Amino acid sequence: MQPDEAVTGAESEALWLRRIAGGDRRAFEQLYHAYQRRVAAYLFRLLSDADAVGEVTNDVMVTVWKEAKRFEGRSKPSTWIFGIAHHKALSELRRRGRYPVVDLDEAREAPDGGESPEARMTRAELRTTLKRALQQLSAEHRAVIQLTFFQNLSYKEIAAIQGCPVNTVKTRMFHAKKKLQPILERMAIGSDSV
Repeated sequence: MQPDEAVTGAESEALWLRRIAGGDRRAFEQLYHAYQRRVAAYLFRLLSDADAVGEVTNDVMVTVWKEAKRFEGRSKPSTWIFGIAHHKALSELRRRGRYPVVDLDEAREAPDGGESPEARMTRAELRTTLKRALQQLSAEHRAVIQLTFFQNLSYKEIAAIQGCPVNTVKTRMFHAKKKLQPILERMAIGSDSV
């Protein structure tokens, strides 16, 4: 049995990073296939430009290949990788000199089993309204919401990704929710949704 077959999740990913640090292309391919789509989706939510997303995603993955030896295991591999993605996205936004409105496709789909057409329509309308509302937030606030609710990361992990204290993440989340509430109310969703 291969060592990477005996472990799962973060342990397997940490093993991939150790192997990548040693130049193992197969381990890099495994990590690439595990993360490329997630990283691209996260970047799209911040950059809203498919060409830039492809370029920055590749840059993130090249950085993972080149810098795997710098992963110290003090966080989960996903935290380290999303940290690289976050900083690359901010660099791209600074390079552009603007913070664009993004198309967030973040609302989770419910399984189709048993859901009526009316319920699916309501869910789609809610998702569209939520996208429009989130577009009105700053990139920092969108990122905190994205990482918390759609990547299921803890505030501690987000702090590591964003290179800031946990309390800063909490403050950003507080302000994001505070700004989102009146936007949603104006859009007739109401404060119960936040």
